[in-house]
Amino acid sequence: VMGLIGTTFFLAYAAGQFINGFLGDKVGARKFVAIGLIVSSVINLFMGVAFEFIWLAFILWGLNGYFQSMGWAPSVKTMANWTPPEERGKWSSRLATSYLLGGVVSWLIAILITETFSLNWRFAFIVPGVIMFFMAIHFYLRVRNAPEECGLPTIEEESEGKVELGESRDDEFLGFKYTFEKVIKTRTVLFAAFGLFCLNMVRYGLTDWLPLIIVTEGEFFAIWKSIFYPIGGLIGVIIGVWISDKFVGKKRIPVVCFFFILLSLTLFIYTLLPPLDMVFGIPVLILIGILNFAPHAILVSTIPMEFSTRKAASAATGFIDGCGYIGAAITSFTSGALIGTVGSGAAFLLWIIVALVGGLVLLADLKSIPKKQEYL
Repeated sequence: VMGLIGTTFFLAYAAGQFINGFLGDKVGARKFVAIGLIVSSVINLFMGVAFEFIWLAFILWGLNGYFQSMGWAPSVKTMANWTPPEERGKWSSRLATSYLLGGVVSWLIAILITETFSLNWRFAFIVPGVIMFFMAIHFYLRVRNAPEECGLPTIEEESEGKVELGESRDDEFLGFKYTFEKVIKTRTVLFAAFGLFCLNMVRYGLTDWLPLIIVTEGEFFAIWKSIFYPIGGLIGVIIGVWISDKFVGKKRIPVVCFFFILLSLTLFIYTLLPPLDMVFGIPVLILIGILNFAPHAILVSTIPMEFSTRKAASAATGFIDGCGYIGAAITSFTSGALIGTVGSGAAFLLWIIVALVGGLVLLADLKSIPKKQEYL
């Protein structure tokens, strides 16, 4: 049942990414993200009651997935509006730390509520819901979609030396036809979408099912290994773009391919380790986290900003991320089914093959670089 509820969330999130990615270029992050946060916070408040009725849990968690999908793509567009091309690698990796840190904080809140303070598990939904509500207000009051909304020059004007202050203006929306064509006619965006489909099959397979797999090795080992995996991820989102910027002339796909193939190899090595091996098990698990999240940051933030321009960054991000979460929905169910019927080895074999296929297919777009366009 939990696997199916997770699949419902991911499918709703994927659908929301496709829809809200395109809407995000028109509406902007300030309103869009705030609305998504508020609705998601209300849903979380009701989730404690929903598990008394499984059908209600399915509906609410699906809606939660949709409204949470209103956050990422418009945020990437806002980052693109505010950063010149030469700085987008650095800022996209910093933006990518948000979902890792947010995930860690949510786990810590859940542990504090259920273990430290011995409160009812329903508070693990209620407390984050309250936090999200106040964050929505803070976000709406503090964020501006683009420099021109503050009377500042656009990044195109600034690149031409026009730095004088002016009247505040809205970020111009160029139409759905423009953003749609920027997505489907940009080769690297299409390859990135396939790459994220494969990566999310591995990433969410590990995120959803690794704690269940390693808890059989003993609670102590489960706690330690579950902590070190996201630590590796945090390292990964920083170094992935850094390697691309410093060593391969800001070419993104070669670095993604390298991480994919190395991820496949590392997953295979992990299956060969003894279950209670802390000496090698934890370093390998950290490496798996690095290899999972380093290409992820590039695929969902750097590539859509650089290849689709700031005017279609939200649409491109939504398309790429939507394809990725179709992969997450598939793995949420199939990985659980494999573990339950065949064993964890079958799930690891699936993840190994998918990571390898993703890396090999992306080799076809190895030389891609952003073209000079009217909008940065």
